[in-house]
Amino acid sequence: MPSRIYLAYGSNLHPHRLEARVGAVELLGVVRLPGWLLRFDKRGGDGSAKANLCAAPGGGHDVQAAAYRLRFDQVGLLDSFEGWGHGYEVMPIIVPLGGTAVEAFTYLAPAQWLSHDLLPFDWYVDLIAAGARFHGFDEAYVRAIAAQPSQCDPDIRRARRELEEMSLPLRAHYKR
Repeated sequence: MPSRIYLAYGSNLHPHRLEARVGAVELLGVVRLPGWLLRFDKRGGDGSAKANLCAAPGGGHDVQAAAYRLRFDQVGLLDSFEGWGHGYEVMPIIVPLGGTAVEAFTYLAPAQWLSHDLLPFDWYVDLIAAGARFHGFDEAYVRAIAAQPSQCDPDIRRARRELEEMSLPLRAHYKR
């Protein structure tokens, strides 16, 4: 069956989250992307910031991510979840996988969707940190994600649903 390699770095990092959106996926491995930086600067439709990758050559930065094999029908489903053409654009990216460089795709936010004035919701940061822990990313990288400044989601039902779907603990302000 025709497939593509998807590079996940944000809320789709954890396979359970990704599979809840598109069905069963194949984890191919984890990768490091030298010269890239994880930022929370994409303007989300819900008024919060979302994860994004930013090229940062020569800065000593790298991003840790997971590579998944998706069928073409799953790519279409993921495009709709990611707001393809309405916030994120599909970008090809070469990643080191299994000792060779392979072509993958990921979602990056174009300049018109960037904002440096928004914070991500705390549950969203928790999802990404859980994915990073699942894949065994460097502890310093996981701590940096978990320490990302964030805000409480005013939609408590959404926050509860997102955290409960991943069996993550509810923060005190979502237990009301």
